Amino acid sequence: MSTTGGGGFADRIVGAAKSAAGSLIGNEDLKHEGQLQQEKVNATAEAAELQERAEREKAEAELVAREREIEIERRRLATELSAEETQRRIEQQKTIEQQQADRAAASQADAAQRQEAAQERLADAQVDAAARERVAAEQELARLEAEAQRARTTAQALDETAEEIA
Repeated sequence: MSTTGGGGFADRIVGAAKSAAGSLIGNEDLKHEGQLQQEKVNATAEAAELQERAEREKAEAELVAREREIEIERRRLATELSAEETQRRIEQQKTIEQQQADRAAASQADAAQRQEAAQERLADAQVDAAARERVAAEQELARLEAEAQRARTTAQALDETAEEIA
């Protein structure tokens, strides 16, 4: 099962549900399938995060390379132009570079905010899944305690019957 967007939120929930259901009913295959599905979602999210980081690093490297090219060009121009013209162009280029750097920084900040929001959604989903698992475990515990009490009551009745017979 696969979804688009949301970092596999639905797949993560389905995996957690399968794992919990497998644990609850004692079906190891279902439990394992759920765990594998969750691991797949984790691996996919990690791959996306690594891809995003690689793209950011590539953009930064391109920016550094471009800044070097601009610096070389600026030096070439400085030798050809008068001091006043050179100064005017340098200032203009600095402004352009600053604008480019500002845009790149804003883009990186936006990407970081999107990644943080995605991580918060993932954490919320994990908390929700854990809460559901806890409720299921508590329900199972209550069921087992009731079953144990019935067994004790039956054993006591059998002991009393055995004593009456003896």
